[in-house]
Amino acid sequence: MGDGVFLLDAERTAKLNEAYENGAKCGEINGSLIAQKYITNPLLLDMDNKFDFRIYGLIASTNPLTVYYHDGFLRVALNSFSKGSSDVRLSMILRC
Repeated sequence: MGDGVFLLDAERTAKLNEAYENGAKCGEINGSLIAQKYITNPLLLDMDNKFDFRIYGLIASTNPLTVYYHDGFLRVALNSFSKGSSDVRLSMILRC
């Protein structure tokens, strides 16, 4: 749903650098933080909507190789994507 998702701007970067003492406290602070690169030119569907696939796989063994796969679903944004927008909420609907 996008709860807790935010763009890492200069102000937030400075706060994180201060909290982690520029990396000196990495591994010492309990908490979760996931960062990923923002794709500025994403692949869009026909109505300029962002999308993603959610599929599931499990590697149960590597010797012998045993992999389980389960079909997932496709999420499609309700609103058209705009490069100039600062709205980071993920308004998604599910399509099977």
